[in-house]
Amino acid sequence: MLIRDVLAGAWAGALDLVFAPVCVACREPVATTEPERIVCRVCWARCRPLPAPRCDRCWGPVPARENPRPKCRTCGEWPAAVRSIRSAFVMGPEPRALVHALKYGGWRAAAEPMAARMAAMAWPRDVDDEARLVVAVPTSGTRVRERGYNQAALLADGFARRTGRTAAPGLLVRTRATATQTTLHPGERRANVAHAFAAPAAAAGELRGEHVILVDDVWTTGATALACSQALLEAGARVVSVATFARVIPELER
Repeated sequence: MLIRDVLAGAWAGALDLVFAPVCVACREPVATTEPERIVCRVCWARCRPLPAPRCDRCWGPVPARENPRPKCRTCGEWPAAVRSIRSAFVMGPEPRALVHALKYGGWRAAAEPMAARMAAMAWPRDVDDEARLVVAVPTSGTRVRERGYNQAALLADGFARRTGRTAAPGLLVRTRATATQTTLHPGERRANVAHAFAAPAAAAGELRGEHVILVDDVWTTGATALACSQALLEAGARVVSVATFARVIPELER
């Protein structure tokens, strides 16, 4: 064992004596013997994967006895160049608590275990074979100043590192501030983010012909991700897939 590992272990132990680890989701103590000290095992166990049956392309719910091909109700009208959508969990109390801790609570460290779950998602073979660039959904300068970081960029960095891809900051920017999407209906969400993103001219060479994975924290209606995808495709990307930590499925929240 290296000296730095010994020192790191001693430092972690000292911190545990003063600041006992607490789960960011349930606020209960986490045993100091746990390898992950940000989220407890119970809360991870309560995070639900997207249910089957689901569309192979977008992982949207498919009613029983209904074939999503040739046209899925969710993704049937999307451009063919939007290849695949994946989310690690259905939005629920625990995923929501994690997203809020990362996005609003200043818990930057939560991005690492969240990205680890995103990195474990299964993709179609062509995505595994082709996609090498990872781009985060950009946020406004105001929100970065308020939070100190872009939560999607933290997730993108962890996702890229764990999947052997390259995080590519700066390939997509927000061109104007937008209202928060939280209280908007689907049509209002699409209008709110229309033309709100662009790839800088200098990014065209790096994007040309690439299959890009776009990363965000939550997929709600897809308005933001689809607007970002359009900007990447217009700048020269060949295909865009999307990875998020959680997905809102309204019929499961009723």
